[in-house]
Amino acid sequence: MAQEKNNEKGIASLVLGLVSIILGWIPLLGLASGILAIIFYSQQEKVYSNDLATAGFVTGIIGLAFSVIYNIIWLFLSTMIIHL
Repeated sequence: MAQEKNNEKGIASLVLGLVSIILGWIPLLGLASGILAIIFYSQQEKVYSNDLATAGFVTGIIGLAFSVIYNIIWLFLSTMIIHL
């Protein structure tokens, strides 16, 4: 009997990576989903390496970077407005 290749965490990584890109402007949601996408990628790579997990890793990194940059800009602008 051939062993089935489990791809659940790769799909979860891709979905969370896309969520982190789309909702990266929401302060904690973009950060959390980007980090979770990277975690699910690393867990999927231990079981079975595939393209969906790699795409999830890439989108997770992009979404995480976008969210961090957005949050830094938002924090900077909000402190500027307070000091006016």
